Amino acid sequence: MTPTSDNERVRDHLANERTYLAWMRTGISTMGFGVVIAKLRYIFPPSALTPPTRGIVHASNIGLVFTVIGLVIVTLSSRRYLITQEQIRQQRYTTSNRIVVLFSAVVSVLGLLIIWYLAQGTVTP
Repeated sequence: MTPTSDNERVRDHLANERTYLAWMRTGISTMGFGVVIAKLRYIFPPSALTPPTRGIVHASNIGLVFTVIGLVIVTLSSRRYLITQEQIRQQRYTTSNRIVVLFSAVVSVLGLLIIWYLAQGTVTP
């Protein structure tokens, strides 16, 4: 396609870029949140904020999972941006629910992981 055809769809390209930047902010925030979770033990005394842990569910492991998922979000958002950009140029854009469902499932699992971790502190041995 010629540059003129891109200019006719400037709004579409700008919306695609805004969406990409929102996904990037989400990914970076998720990574930052992971670092904060992992480093809470250095900021607060263990008894004040973190429940006693059993097994593999430790704040540092949860933080690592958040950080890895944030990196995956950044990578997938870049890929999706490029795919959408090409589809807009070729005038064949189609929506995809897969990434929305996948992202919702991942965030739900992360939320459940945090709830599980916090619930460990309320159980008395």
